[in-house]
Amino acid sequence: MTEETPTPNADAVSKKKKDKKPPPGLVIPPKRPKLTKAERRALQEKQRAAKAVAQGGKGGKQLQATPKKHVLDAVASAEKDGSSQPKSNSNNKTDAEKNDTGSSSQSNTNNAGNDCLDLFSHLPQYKEMPDPYAPEYTEILHPEVIELGLKYASGEIKGDNERCRSMMQVFLQVLRDYVPPETSASNNNNDDFRHHFDHQVLKPSFQFWTVNCRPHSVSMGNAFTFLKTVVASLDREISFEDAKVQLEETIEQYLQERIEFADRAIAQHALAKIHDGDILLTFGYTEVIDVLLRTAQEERKDFYVWVVDARPLTEGKRMLQSLREAGIPCGYIQLNALTYVMQQVTKVFLGASALLVNGSIYGQIGTACVALLAKSHHVPVLVCCETYKISNKVQLESITQNELGNPRVLFGNQEDEATNASKPKNLKAANLLYDVTSDKFVSGIITELGIIPPTSVAVLLREMNMANDRAY
Repeated sequence: MTEETPTPNADAVSKKKKDKKPPPGLVIPPKRPKLTKAERRALQEKQRAAKAVAQGGKGGKQLQATPKKHVLDAVASAEKDGSSQPKSNSNNKTDAEKNDTGSSSQSNTNNAGNDCLDLFSHLPQYKEMPDPYAPEYTEILHPEVIELGLKYASGEIKGDNERCRSMMQVFLQVLRDYVPPETSASNNNNDDFRHHFDHQVLKPSFQFWTVNCRPHSVSMGNAFTFLKTVVASLDREISFEDAKVQLEETIEQYLQERIEFADRAIAQHALAKIHDGDILLTFGYTEVIDVLLRTAQEERKDFYVWVVDARPLTEGKRMLQSLREAGIPCGYIQLNALTYVMQQVTKVFLGASALLVNGSIYGQIGTACVALLAKSHHVPVLVCCETYKISNKVQLESITQNELGNPRVLFGNQEDEATNASKPKNLKAANLLYDVTSDKFVSGIITELGIIPPTSVAVLLREMNMANDRAY
């Protein structure tokens, strides 16, 4: 016979729990009332506005976020319920905040990059170039570096080959005017010269162009990497004068072989694809396409060229002028009317700003549209590009990585204040400068090494890297 142990009463246990008091000195805050979604959003907007006002009071100019209509209604209702102030005061305050926001946005019209779509907010935003003649720049940079930066920012120099050639020529001039540190000159220590020229001359100049003027292109990045490698590979025992001469010859050789001779070789390879009676089509202006068409004209080829152009750059006008000076029969058409002439086109020749390792083409905005339409009409698309523009990056679309230009040029002349003032307040503009063309729309890529399919770009990049490793 077993005895049952008595179990404690549940009421007694709950009573003990209720009788348990908190330790002395512990302050338990009261429970906050549960807010609705609109009230929480209104509270966040008020906190952001207060933070913006606090930062603005310190002397910094910062744009305040403009509350939306439903947020303003929630703020008004919350203030009506929580305070004894009349509704008119809150409305007047909101109107004043709107006026302050509008005036601050008008005063910051120069910073046009902030007025961009959220889809492209991760990209480097367009901004006006700071004063290039400030002491922080003039004390450390060569005057030629500052002048070239002004041309980059103003758009006077646009093409990838032109930007790279100008950069290397400025570095050549800087090298000729360069004076090594006294320790390097007296001790004949070339290691100090290499380190000083790299970190105190090359890097600040390149950073000034990239950060303050315009993001660098793939061609500029590859050329700059090549120059840094050459400087680091100088013999330690070589004298400064001999090193200077060697660097000058290397820069001049790079410009000749990788740009000038490469364009001529590409033109010779592409001539085999141009026949008498062909109707060719190109988009915008590309230096290598210009060399190709002029070479075909010198070889007495009978062909006609359609030049397709698009706003806001309208670089096709430059190509049209060059072809007319060479006596090449040509026509000019806008991108939106391309379907009217594509049926008679036999071949499409396009340029590229970079060749991606997956075979895609990174080029001027509008290149993908031309290649897509040519593919739908079964017209072969041939891309002419130098090998020094090959990038080891992989990109499938034009949003992950791109460059934003001045959005005001989309509304007309950027210097016309009346045009800028007439722009609607809620209208946001994104002036993308590049797009990505998939490899399935490209029939072949013509380089100075020959004509290759887009799938062979990775192989070509590997072979070039092996050759560079053997050279340096």
